[in-house]
Amino acid sequence: MEKLTGIAVAAVVVCAGLMGCSKKEETPSSPPAAAAPAPAPAAAPAPAPAPAPAPAAAAQKVQPGKWQATTEMSGPMGQQALTGVEQALKTMSPEQKKAANLDNAKIEGGKLVQEMCITPEMAGKTLQSLADSQLKSMPGCSPADVKTDGNKESMHFSCGDGKMSMDLEAVYVSPTENTVTSKMDMAGQGMTTTVTSKRVGDC
Repeated sequence: MEKLTGIAVAAVVVCAGLMGCSKKEETPSSPPAAAAPAPAPAAAPAPAPAPAPAPAAAAQKVQPGKWQATTEMSGPMGQQALTGVEQALKTMSPEQKKAANLDNAKIEGGKLVQEMCITPEMAGKTLQSLADSQLKSMPGCSPADVKTDGNKESMHFSCGDGKMSMDLEAVYVSPTENTVTSKMDMAGQGMTTTVTSKRVGDC
């Protein structure tokens, strides 16, 4: 349970942190390569692919300001992970919560709800840089494989010689709204985490 809690909190931090993550701009001479569909754990089917976005969507960025993220966890490990995060929120120090972007987090209606102020610097970070930063604190994990396709980005990494793997897809609906879906498989058990983020005002 303790190991699961640590992984669950790390996964939530990675996913929720994406609401302050922008995409690298694509140049017209170098169109983004199509990302391969992310494999899903047996417990959770992969979502249907979204229609191809307009060319202008490739340059979308996250708008700085006050953002709210709502995280829903499902699958065999979903409830267990949510309980783990809830316990972690009770035991983490204010400094630990702030470092994990969980200082304004709460469990509401079976979902994790949190708010944070996205600065211009945070909005300029890419999925690759965010993933690399988070994986440094997760020993035994492979480097993140990030791909871009229009207004979507996908990422895959594994830990412990493949004993735990994660596939993630971020969809940038607009500069003020995005959705991040991750599918984690650990020891044959699956968990799907969906983080819906939106800008709610200025900081």
